[in-house]
Amino acid sequence: MPTNPFLRRFWAGLALCGASAIAIGAVQQREQRPTNQQRVFVSVVDKKDAPVPTLAVADLTIKEDGVSREVLKVEPATDPMQIAILVDTSQVTGPAISDLRVSLKAFGAAIWAKSPDTQIALYFFGERPSLETDYSSSAVALDRRVDRLFAATGSGAYFIDTIMEAAGGLRKRGATRPVIVAYVDENGPEFSNRRHEVVFDAVAEARASLWVVARQGFSSATSSPENRERAMVIGDVTTRSGGRREMVFDGSAIKGRLAGMATQLLSQFAVTYGRPDSLVPPKKLEIRLVNPDHSLAAPRWTTR
Repeated sequence: MPTNPFLRRFWAGLALCGASAIAIGAVQQREQRPTNQQRVFVSVVDKKDAPVPTLAVADLTIKEDGVSREVLKVEPATDPMQIAILVDTSQVTGPAISDLRVSLKAFGAAIWAKSPDTQIALYFFGERPSLETDYSSSAVALDRRVDRLFAATGSGAYFIDTIMEAAGGLRKRGATRPVIVAYVDENGPEFSNRRHEVVFDAVAEARASLWVVARQGFSSATSSPENRERAMVIGDVTTRSGGRREMVFDGSAIKGRLAGMATQLLSQFAVTYGRPDSLVPPKKLEIRLVNPDHSLAAPRWTTR
């Protein structure tokens, strides 16, 4: 140690500066450390089923595999959507065809009025899944094909297969805000041979939400194994993917149900939360609202 008082003060000050620099560097490193952020889209409605206008970080709690996660940001979802519309054109839908034409056009118009860059594709499944109109923001293209919508005589539905195809297409496109909206009539037979869990996995892989308007079935055809799996998709996969289901008894109610879904999709929130780095990704996502008077539609899958 130097005996000169000036040198002692000099070296002491230099050591102090070094220690301060190390401390500041450590703080900056913690602040700048990249966060493993996840982003999901949620819908929140009040007791009257109307979308709530605002949602704050404090209004939500998030857990992955039972472990709490930090909610970092909640903001209105303004990202353009990629919507696959799936329409049952099997024989049983014949009486509802005119209502479907009006309802599908109104749905597209409502979406594009608020989100003009959203892209919509149209699938029919009166027989095998058929992509009738590819993704575009053209109301003309959608309306033109909807005008030629007819029920296929003697046909049954491939509802589940069409969801699988639409989900796969959205995943391949790298859709950033994928949505599947479907109309299906439960009074006709379902010919897809897949279990509902496989459907959920496909929808989760695409990070899509499933929204279904279904005409409730009362015929004996609903008792087949295929139709029971279809009912599970309508009742279970919609909820677990962050979508909703609406039941109707006749075609006149389809327009109102689809309009309500358009309103909820256009009123969604984008929720960003943090997740620590891990070699094993979590399997279950749980998002809850603090306010018991509000209802939440949120995905239960995590990043895969």
